[in-house]
Amino acid sequence: MTMKHTYEAIIFLVLAASLASCKEDTLDVYHGEDYVHFTPGADDVAVTSYNFALDGVTTAETSVLVPVELTLWGYLPTEDFRCEVSVVAEGTTAISSDYEDPGYATFRAGHHVDTLWVRVNRKEELLATDYSLRLRLDSAGDAHVVGPSSYSTVTLHIFDRITDEPSWWGTTQALGPYSAMKYRLLNIYLGKILRNLDEYTSITFKDEALAFKAWWKRQWEEGNHRYYDTDGTTPLYDTIPD
Repeated sequence: MTMKHTYEAIIFLVLAASLASCKEDTLDVYHGEDYVHFTPGADDVAVTSYNFALDGVTTAETSVLVPVELTLWGYLPTEDFRCEVSVVAEGTTAISSDYEDPGYATFRAGHHVDTLWVRVNRKEELLATDYSLRLRLDSAGDAHVVGPSSYSTVTLHIFDRITDEPSWWGTTQALGPYSAMKYRLLNIYLGKILRNLDEYTSITFKDEALAFKAWWKRQWEEGNHRYYDTDGTTPLYDTIPD
């Protein structure tokens, strides 16, 4: 093959590749049905949890709306459409007073991710709420299909629990011995989750602990929340040193 023919062959290959690339760029990015499903987590399972002790700091019998994410595969909808949802008995430990049946979710036009809002309830007794609610995506409007089947259900874990002693607790003696109930009440007193002591000195945190003890004692004396004790007779606030 002459040098001229070699150059011509190279030019031909470059043009062919360019044309192929242009042709690929014009292809549609999606063909087929439009799917809707619950969004799975990192472990490829659709699960949502809500902890009243750490996410919703309260002592009241109350309810919150918990977001559950939905995902759409395919072209974005041009109009809002409904996704019908039902409660699955298997895997549900919640009773009817623990939640409100959402019935359906609305997937909004122009979104490929949206939210099903589920109202769940917290019992008045601290650290007592603990149940699961399993929901199924039954159907979707606007010619959308529920799938894949492994993501057609989602499990909500709803609880009111302090799972671990915070790492900072052992660095101070201001609060006395650790208990989940004491930490829970401290967060309620502060109106936030105390994740570290960065904003305090040892002196100012001691003052905060004493103020917390005085507040807790007033609650006890006023007849509020008498279950905040150790054995039914000893007020737990007495374990906070003066």
